[in-house]
Amino acid sequence: MENEDETPKEPPYGAEYAKSNRASCKGCKQLISQGELRMAVRFPSTFFDGMQENWHHFECFWKKARKNDINEASIRGMEWLKWEDQERIRARITELKESDDSAYTPKAAVMKIEHAKSGSSKCYKCKNSIAKADLRVSSKASFYHLECFHSLGIFQKSAEDLNGYNDLNADEQKRLDELFPKATQTPAEEGIKRKNEISGTETPTSKRMKSDGENKEQTEALKKQSELLWNTRIALRENLDSSEMEELLQANGNFKPKKGGAEAMLDKLVDFVVFGVPQPCPQCNGPLNYSTTTHSYKCYGTLSEYTRCLYTTRTPERRPFFIPKQMKSGNKFLKTLKTALLPARLYPAAALTEEIIVKPKAFKSLNTAERATNQKSGASGSKKLVEKHGFVVDPRCEVADECHVYLDPKTKRPWQANLSVVDISRGKNSYYKLQIVKEDFGSNFYLFRAWGRVGTVIGGTKTDDYGTDIEECTDEFKRLFEEKSLNTWESYIAGNFKKNPSGMDIVEVDFADRKENQTQKLDIGASKSRLPRPVKELLSMIFDVNAFTNTLRELDIDLTKMPLGRLSRSHVLKAYKVLTELQQILERKEDGKAQPTSRGVFVDFTNRFYTLIPHATGLKSPPILDNLNVLKEKCGMLDNLLEIEIAYNLLKSEEKEPKDKDAFDLHYEKLNCKMEILEQNSQEFSLIKKYVEVGHAPTHGVQLEIINVLKIERELEMKRFKRDIGNLHLLWHGSRLSNYVGILSQGLRIAPSEAPVTGYMFGKGIYLADMVSKSANYCYVINGEGLLLLCEVALGEIQEEKDAKELKKPKKGKHSVKGVGGTVPNPSEFEQLDGATVPCGKPIKSGAEGHSLLYNEFIVYDEAQIRLKYLVRVKIKNTPLL
Repeated sequence: MENEDETPKEPPYGAEYAKSNRASCKGCKQLISQGELRMAVRFPSTFFDGMQENWHHFECFWKKARKNDINEASIRGMEWLKWEDQERIRARITELKESDDSAYTPKAAVMKIEHAKSGSSKCYKCKNSIAKADLRVSSKASFYHLECFHSLGIFQKSAEDLNGYNDLNADEQKRLDELFPKATQTPAEEGIKRKNEISGTETPTSKRMKSDGENKEQTEALKKQSELLWNTRIALRENLDSSEMEELLQANGNFKPKKGGAEAMLDKLVDFVVFGVPQPCPQCNGPLNYSTTTHSYKCYGTLSEYTRCLYTTRTPERRPFFIPKQMKSGNKFLKTLKTALLPARLYPAAALTEEIIVKPKAFKSLNTAERATNQKSGASGSKKLVEKHGFVVDPRCEVADECHVYLDPKTKRPWQANLSVVDISRGKNSYYKLQIVKEDFGSNFYLFRAWGRVGTVIGGTKTDDYGTDIEECTDEFKRLFEEKSLNTWESYIAGNFKKNPSGMDIVEVDFADRKENQTQKLDIGASKSRLPRPVKELLSMIFDVNAFTNTLRELDIDLTKMPLGRLSRSHVLKAYKVLTELQQILERKEDGKAQPTSRGVFVDFTNRFYTLIPHATGLKSPPILDNLNVLKEKCGMLDNLLEIEIAYNLLKSEEKEPKDKDAFDLHYEKLNCKMEILEQNSQEFSLIKKYVEVGHAPTHGVQLEIINVLKIERELEMKRFKRDIGNLHLLWHGSRLSNYVGILSQGLRIAPSEAPVTGYMFGKGIYLADMVSKSANYCYVINGEGLLLLCEVALGEIQEEKDAKELKKPKKGKHSVKGVGGTVPNPSEFEQLDGATVPCGKPIKSGAEGHSLLYNEFIVYDEAQIRLKYLVRVKIKNTPLL
């Protein structure tokens, strides 16, 4: 197996020997003794972006295990256990599989042998009645026939250890002694008793709970391997200290794990001593180490600063384990240590054939960011965001109400940082936030931090009081920043931040961002503005913060709840560049043939993009970016983000305006776009109404009804409009409601140079239509309404295309491109308005052959060839197609 498999599933269970006496069982709440076999239920933590392990005593764990929810492959760490303990677990799994009850739960807490007091009790195992006066075993509220209890193999002690044994007569005690003899067998033999052993036809150890596909020789080989691994572990543990373990790892080209201490280092060293040291990864030259999650050797190198290598193999090339001379001379054990004890690692059949069982439905309650905000704030609703001195203290900070973000007295920069990391190969989508805040009317400083998984309740916060010691507070801020990003704060301030493969990335935010609830509320009834009511209603629609929020949520971006601030324009442009690079990889050809690309390359682009543009995808990993369709989707998303960014900047610019000025007048002036109501009895209105009524394509199930029409004029467009090109047409353009602040204030714009060409059917240009229903499909209806633009377009000489084509501009002598559709407005019904053609004919077949488009598309590549002329507000109703 040498591949780049998809993101490995996390096993829902774990097994190990307790590292200390500190942990308590999540079942019975009693302490788990050091060295005792314990088992865990593993699930996404509510406190950090990763797996949390709730440890149980061995017996307590099996009370919670379910028949169809556990197999050997689903238990992390099985390979590092003693053979007899592996067998105990396999026996329990088999009992669950063979039980009739899907929630079968052997209860072995306090076992008591007694005579049945009546004939009403039923055996928990076989479900049959237990006759009055018959011997039965009881545990809490469960009862068993003696033979049924014995067949479970869950009681590992002698008969004398059963409560009530001394109250039995001699014959009954003898019967029990035969079933539960004193320990004369090996622990492995004790742990694998089976129900068919009571017949006496087999010796207790003659039948093992082996996985399908294993024969006796394979089982013996696995047993030998397991015993060698365990004995080697004990020997290394008893003869090496932590510093020696680390030195040996380094001498063999490996490293000390970040977590797990000496036991994690032993995992590596035991493997190296028994089998030899895996040669470096053939793809990235990184170190290979055994993973109990994937049951394979996994590369821990990196493909880039954003992505780990995905290479795995079960048969790595090996080299001899190296022990430096100075270590041999200083340690007698190392001087005589035998290595390369086995030629290769063997794998249980379960590791090769079984799928990890995961039940994500059990985690649904973790999947809402709103609940996280409420829980952290301790309120029934989310806290109000309050801006002070241009910055917002995170509302989850314990002293948010009486503090403000601390500004460096020299640089005037805020002491705050937003970090993020996405790694779909590990299922990570994490954030980390730091802020230093200072009292508004005092001298105390506080360090606030928040962490978790984007878009979920997973995470936590902490607010530390540093009194008046700003130096200690900033030192701790710097330490945490470097710990998480592996960059110094000073290097970031100097503009030298560099993403480290093992660190988080900085997320640039617009520090001067105005928060949504700071804008004046638009109340038409209370407004004193003299603007016409239809204009006020339009302003209410396009400046509605809820529309911005809804757009972000539709795009899986939860910036209002997600503690990452608002992304800056420069960050969005960086994301465009990632998509452009991805386009080049997807379209790479050699000798006219598309070239295969490894999954690792796509994972790298995916990690880079989602780190720049955090997505709230809950517990699922964001979708991998590995095809042109998803690339086009993300291009459209970035287009929308830029429009929203313009709207926020416009709102920010209003802060300097007089506070007593009417909000409607403020918004209208900032748009710098003249608007007047088009009278419904006018010739223009009648023509536009006809254009709407007849321009319905047969495949578009939408009904449109005009509410009103505004005639608009942008002064800049009037000056630059290239009317002399000729061939003027009045064409449609539809867009999201949240985009219209940007459109009306800056006009329709071509995608930035950073955007990939492939994200658009005919390259980067401004797209328009002669069918109103085609443009209406881009409106994303809110409250049953949408906005449509009618634009005057100088098409000039048209270059016709029948299929999608990547174009930077039309051919020489051409001014625009027309994607020819199969259905077009009837040219004989066209009309003229102020020198422009209005294609208001009923749909007919075009007669064109070889076309791939259903309807016409018009594209101009010069913003000066277009000017906004009418804004049509419509009711939009989706209707089923006939």
